[in-house]
Amino acid sequence: MNALRHLKSLSFIASVALIAAAFLLPTEGVGQGATEAGGEEKPLPTRVTITVDSPEKDLYRIALPDPIGNTNKLGAWGVEIMRNDLRLISLFKVLDHRSFIADAQKEGLGIEKPPWSSVGAQGVVKTEVMLSGNQVEIQARFYEIARGTTPLLSKTYKGGKNQTRQFMHEFANEIVGLLTGKRGVFGTRLAFARRVGPGRKDIYVSDFDGANHGRVSKGKGLSMLPSFGRGGIWYSVLSETGMFITNTSSKEKPVIEGSGLNMGVAVCGGRAYFSSTRDGNSEIYSANLDGSDVKRLTNHPGIDVSPTCGPGGKIGFVSSRHGGPQVFVMDASGGSPKRLTYKGDHNQTPAFCHDPDTPLLAFSGRDGGGFDIFTLNLKTGEYKRLTQGQGVNQDPAFSPDCRMVAFASSRGGLFISNPDGLNQTKVLSGSISTVRWSQ
Repeated sequence: MNALRHLKSLSFIASVALIAAAFLLPTEGVGQGATEAGGEEKPLPTRVTITVDSPEKDLYRIALPDPIGNTNKLGAWGVEIMRNDLRLISLFKVLDHRSFIADAQKEGLGIEKPPWSSVGAQGVVKTEVMLSGNQVEIQARFYEIARGTTPLLSKTYKGGKNQTRQFMHEFANEIVGLLTGKRGVFGTRLAFARRVGPGRKDIYVSDFDGANHGRVSKGKGLSMLPSFGRGGIWYSVLSETGMFITNTSSKEKPVIEGSGLNMGVAVCGGRAYFSSTRDGNSEIYSANLDGSDVKRLTNHPGIDVSPTCGPGGKIGFVSSRHGGPQVFVMDASGGSPKRLTYKGDHNQTPAFCHDPDTPLLAFSGRDGGGFDIFTLNLKTGEYKRLTQGQGVNQDPAFSPDCRMVAFASSRGGLFISNPDGLNQTKVLSGSISTVRWSQ
């Protein structure tokens, strides 16, 4: 590990190899498969076969006809955003708007029940989009067929034309809130690393549906491992002398630095948690958000990496202290580490659901030659596989309401599914890793 203090003298490729060595915890010949009691790890679950029609049995059937108004192109684009929102959340069956028999234009913002009932709609969304110069006005109505022809939701949005996407997300969030008691999270953001060329990786952000994506790192060398927190997007940058942690408000100036590799930051409860090799072995540390008051939280011969905000103010992390890498939690001050995952011999990149009613941990687990996405119910101990036979799938992240899981896949980009692994949808193409969802 002394070589980590001399990165400046190493080639770029050798530096990257050291990073890989720190993050890819022991997988062969170093206690792999050992439990605390010295036995074999139980295998991760296989995916349960689901009949083709069962995922849609309980979905709410909703109709979103094309809008009325003087801006057919803008309005049609906006309504498609809302349709896509409701598809991605896996709570709705969005009916094909080409199959509607109602005369939506004649109805205006109202509805007549029979033609909507005949196509199986339980709910109908009507919109009118009016454009005047660069200003837009959107009238939106939501009806439940069983409750008659009076709208249950009626909203008016006014603003710049460029706010159309925001307004459509907002009305979709209102619909979800009305029907479930908990608003949707449409319009939230994702951060991720993206390979852009040989020896080049940058940090990008996008809307949860892949729209409005753009680079936030400086575009030089290797930037990786993003997370959201006070100060913007935090991430790690490989330099000639090591690896430091920065954020977007610091314009890529080091915020947390030191000898060796400093990486994998998570901002939890007003402090930054990260892994570092500054003392020789990879351990978990915390610091103030200005980089001061660095405290070492773990002290073990095993490798400790990937800190993340855990339930109840605790900190999750990955450790090889019992053999192959497994997910642990500890107090924010570093005490009382507790192992969470006991199935699989190589579990990494943990992400916790922060809804107290949904006690789930998502992680990447190695199964055979590749990785897949799994969840663990922290109350019941039930494991669930989300992906199988679909390439390599890694780096899960929960949406703020825990109704969706984003992850990177070798199928060619960023995917979203529900927590059962159903309705997997690619929202962005490219070589993507280390996905994080704004909370």
